[in-house]
Amino acid sequence: MKILIAGNLANMGYEIAKAMRKKGVDVKLLLPKYPKKYEDPKNMYPELEQEGFPDWIVRYDNHERGFGLKNWKFQVIKEMRKKEYDAIIALTEFSIFAMLSGKPYGALSTGSDMRELSFERTLKGFLYRLSYKKARAVIWGEPDKFKLLKKLGILKKSIFTTAPRNIDFKPQKIERDDLKNKFVIFHPVSQDWRLKNNQKFLYAFKKICDSRDDVHLIISKRGSDLEKATKILSEGSSSDKFEFVPPLNTNDLQYYYNLADVIVDQFGIGSIGMITVEAMKCAKPVILEIDHESFRRCYSYISDGLINVNSEDKIYNELIKLIENPNLCDDLGTKNKKWVKENWDNDKLSERYIIICKAIIENNLTLVGDPIKLF
Repeated sequence: MKILIAGNLANMGYEIAKAMRKKGVDVKLLLPKYPKKYEDPKNMYPELEQEGFPDWIVRYDNHERGFGLKNWKFQVIKEMRKKEYDAIIALTEFSIFAMLSGKPYGALSTGSDMRELSFERTLKGFLYRLSYKKARAVIWGEPDKFKLLKKLGILKKSIFTTAPRNIDFKPQKIERDDLKNKFVIFHPVSQDWRLKNNQKFLYAFKKICDSRDDVHLIISKRGSDLEKATKILSEGSSSDKFEFVPPLNTNDLQYYYNLADVIVDQFGIGSIGMITVEAMKCAKPVILEIDHESFRRCYSYISDGLINVNSEDKIYNELIKLIENPNLCDDLGTKNKKWVKENWDNDKLSERYIIICKAIIENNLTLVGDPIKLF
């Protein structure tokens, strides 16, 4: 079985390919020659800068945008059509190209592609919906998408699975130094208020700052609403209680997860993503919004350490509870570590992807077993 994985948003492609190769499957990963930071494996594995990339990565020149066969889109399709591949796992918009490859493929939704692009009344939106319909399987890993799959009419060929992560995030003892007597909040989410409603948390934090001096916020310096977020935090009582950090590689992320008392994720999507999973592996509580109904379709239970809130007042109240009871953070973090160990087992996830690839090649999704429940 020879598989091509196309695309690497949030390094999902690299992680899936690496995990499957550990299981002995012949997998290659198609990457742009000039990747953006969030799709560059070096961001997750800084050592690749010195060691070099593995030979199972194939590249296309994404700077070639002129007319003709050298255009990057033709390069992608040409690679996909090679006889050496039995099937393709196409991340995000690469399913449009996979549709033109003549190969059986699975379309893997990586984020808001399904939430937004698949419902756009544009040519690209039409092609994306068509690529779902032509796929032998639609792979998804975020519970809120259950309702979207029903709306798109593709639930019957959908398979729920999350991406294995080869890096072992874990609890670490971090010296606090100047933050020794502070309650530290880490908010590594992109400031994209339309999708993630981060402003709800920012206003809640600002309200806490009005009455307390023992809080400190570490926030990622990225996102389309970064300027507005900066303005909120820079005015009034919160102005000296926060700091920005640049987009972080894996080593730095693990440091800040372990430095913090609590992690704050998003309040608009309704699912957990890799930020939450990584924080849970570090035994930290996470404040976010979850679509409870969809979540229970995919998992047998929700960890108490996932603090499910959806308004400024509720975020404020939950943060105050944690600040006033530090032991609660430890208790909820322990529950999160237990949950993620049970529900995010890398070995089982790798095996599931192998079975999915066999099912795509044989055009027999019954091989997968339960298409929604993971374990």
